[in-house]
Formats: sequence, C-alpha cells, structure tokens
Amino acid sequence: MKRFITRLAVVVAAGALAVVLPASSASAINRVSCTESGYLTFHNAGGSLCFANAGVESVAIYGVDQIWTGNNKLTLEYVPRLGAPATSATLEKWSYWKATGETIHKITKIRVW
Repeated sequence: MKRFITRLAVVVAAGALAVVLPASSASAINRVSCTESGYLTFHNAGGSLCFANAGVESVAIYGVDQIWTGNNKLTLEYVPRLGAPATSATLEKWSYWKATGETIHKITKIRVW
C-alpha cells in the first residue's frame, strides 16, 4: 500500500508540473514588414509576405510566383497546382526562385534554418 501511495504521489506531482510549466513554442518565425533584403520573402498577386528567424510554421500562402530566401535556408511543403499531391523543396541562402509557368497553388509549411 505504501508503494502505491508513493507512485501515486509521483504521478500527481508530474501531472501538476506539466500543468504549471508553459509549453515552449516550436516556432520562432515572425512575420515582418519587407524592409530588409535578408528576410525570407514570398510574392504573389496580393503583394509580398516576409518572415524572419528560424523555426517551422504551418502557413497557407496561395499563388506564389517568386521566392527570395535572403539570409535563410528554406524548406517548404507545397501543393504545386490544385488537386496535385503535396511535395517539398529546399532552397539555399540568398536564392531567388521565379515561377516559369503556373504559380505555386499553396504553400502549407515553411522551415527556416
């Protein structure tokens, strides 16, 4: 019985600690104004979206026709055209990508290194 109470106390303490400690963010990516060439930049018909800092972020960016990685290595998951399966690509720092036909239908996740 004493063993059971000791185990129960450990489980309760661990549960309480899990509730008290805040969960840390897995992503430090911030959306920023497009004022520096070192930022990750996505361009579509609506304008430009820029991001700073490393991390992983789920996004929904449609109709991308240009990407500038700036001072960031980028891995993105995307759907190239409506109905197509998702795929991924990695671009190195200071890389420029431009659509040579259709725009990217939807970018779903970005990882900035």
